[in-house]
Amino acid sequence: MSNELNCKEVSRLISDGHDRDLPPKERARLRLHFVICETCREVNDQFNFIREAIKKLGQHDRP
Repeated sequence: MSNELNCKEVSRLISDGHDRDLPPKERARLRLHFVICETCREVNDQFNFIREAIKKLGQHDRP
């Protein structure tokens, strides 16, 4: 099995990483892919932005 991930696998890991802690090997493979793939870096940045925006909206809704 190759250590390189394709973009479809990265997309799944990005999503999984928001739901659970990824094992060190998966995190390393993900980071390596981000080094070579600008598109996946941007997708990850968008996921992070949306996640933070949702957290902030939740904080504003509290009395």
